[in-house]
Amino acid sequence: MSRRARWRATLGLGLLATAGTVAVLDAQQGRRGDRSADCYVPEQCPRAPYDGRVTFARVYFPAGGGSGMMGGFGEPPWHHDRPWAERNLSSIIREISYMRTFDGWHGGNVFALDDPEIFRHPVLWLAEPGYWVPTDEQVLALRAYLEKGGFIIFDDFFDQHWVNFSRQMARVLPELRPIRLTGSEPVFRSFFDIDIHALNIVYRGYTPEFYGIFEDNDPTKRQLAMINYNGDIGEFMEYSATGFAPVDVTNEAYRLAVNYFFYTMVH
Repeated sequence: MSRRARWRATLGLGLLATAGTVAVLDAQQGRRGDRSADCYVPEQCPRAPYDGRVTFARVYFPAGGGSGMMGGFGEPPWHHDRPWAERNLSSIIREISYMRTFDGWHGGNVFALDDPEIFRHPVLWLAEPGYWVPTDEQVLALRAYLEKGGFIIFDDFFDQHWVNFSRQMARVLPELRPIRLTGSEPVFRSFFDIDIHALNIVYRGYTPEFYGIFEDNDPTKRQLAMINYNGDIGEFMEYSATGFAPVDVTNEAYRLAVNYFFYTMVH
């Protein structure tokens, strides 16, 4: 690593601790009684107006293609870690970089994939893709979004949930396949210099595996999707000041998420 890169990584980690403290104070206040950020369909969710700032955009979907299945704490799967994960991450990105991010109390925006507003946002976040079954219209919309330069992050799914995820992505991009990442890809160097083989973000006994989807199935070309399989970095960001995990482990999750956003900004 160059001297400049080492300096940036060291500075960034120090700022992560500071920014994380500020961001999570807000999250803790929300958990003590402000449940107004909880919404379960996009029409009920507060939406930040488009103004050029980078805004965390979360994908809404009815679980199981409309089953209405609710996950832990009575939340639908797409909602997991909202809004504290996005609020905390947005605060950290603002503190450690010049990127302007939305800083509203609700964390960010919620969209169904067939909402044309997704094309105003360079990054989409989709939690629990094991329950995700997009409509034919949403399949076409996501394909168009990715082909036009968008980037999607899949997080929080384990074991057999890969089967549904891969089935749905085969509908979206049948010519492309998920490729397991080696750690040498640009996404791991876009801001922090991350060694994925040294990460310690084991969750519920699972060691995360990282996959990407690339143009022409070529890892030297543009990456369209980031896949956090057997992992849940959103969980670490949501609970980052509650004692859920050691600070160094939580910082690893933030470093990954920061890199994902920065990769999109420069590619």
